Order: sequence, then structure tokens, then C-alpha cells
Amino acid sequence: MTDSISNYIDSELKEVLPNFKWRLIKNSKKKLIELYISFNVETGEDIQVQDTLGQNNEPGNVQFEDVICLYDPAYSHVSPQNYLAAIAFDSNIGIEKGYLDAILRQINLTTKQGMVELREFLSDDFAGEFKLNWNENNLNSLIKTMKDTNRYEDERLKMVLDDEHSFFEKLKEDEGNDGVERV
Repeated sequence: MTDSISNYIDSELKEVLPNFKWRLIKNSKKKLIELYISFNVETGEDIQVQDTLGQNNEPGNVQFEDVICLYDPAYSHVSPQNYLAAIAFDSNIGIEKGYLDAILRQINLTTKQGMVELREFLSDDFAGEFKLNWNENNLNSLIKTMKDTNRYEDERLKMVLDDEHSFFEKLKEDEGNDGVERV
């Protein structure tokens, strides 16, 4: 069985042990994968921060969450401004492992920097808004470095749909039903 994009991301994140928590949500119909990333920063008990939904942080702790979206623009209408990064790909061709590796490394770097910046934000009484910054130039430099050092994998991974069965799986189902399709 070929590896799918979501399985690959999940297994790589488990291996890398990133500095953030994550959750993957796959929407097969829209052919998109959302990677929710979350991290906590400890604060003084007196610091209060309100999120975009009007919720206040727990005393002594601020949790930050953002989302990376991988999507096929032929099936999904994504508003990139709603995401930390919105990365388009052709679901019929797939996406290169090397590109996914670079994205995951960029996420790790972005969240590490984000933790530092969030602490600075929390110590600034006049700061207005905090957000993570995705640096596309850094991602492209990382990809170039990986290619130059032969650490970039060209193998493409596809988005495996939940309702998709291989030809052989369909044959096995037919054999189990004595070749009769039941309605």
C-alpha cells in the first residue's frame, strides 16, 4: 500500500517529536488536509489574553493554535488568509515527500520562533495582536538546500480518499458476495 499524505505527515511528526501538539483533519470530498498546530507558553498568573473568539486564557498559561492547509484548488475553495499557510497541490499528481519534509521542518522552526515571540508579546503591555509568521522564502531556501545536498525525495504521495478501494479490494468484496452486487 502506498503511503498517503496524511499518514506520512502523522508518522513524520511522531518521529521528529516537534515542540507543538498537532491534529490532522482530512476532508476527502474537498480534497484538503488541515494540520492544526498548538503550543503553550507559561505566563504569570496575572496575565490575561483574549483570543479572536473572546475567550480568555487560563491563569498562568497561554495556548496558541493555528492551521496549515494542504488543498487541491480544483476541488476546494480555500481562503489563504484564514490559515498560517495554504499550500495548493494537484491531488491527481500528489505532492513530493521532500516538499512535505520541508513544510514540516518550516512548521517546527516557525513554532519555535513563535514561542519566543509570544513570550515577548506577553511581556509587552502595549502589544495589540499576536500571530505566527510563515516565511515562504525560508521554505524555498530549505527546499533548495535539501535538493543541493541530495536530501530531497521526489517520490510523490497522494491523498487517499476514505471511500477509495483498490481494484483488488473490490474483487475480494465481490468474491465475498458470490459475485452478486447487493443493493
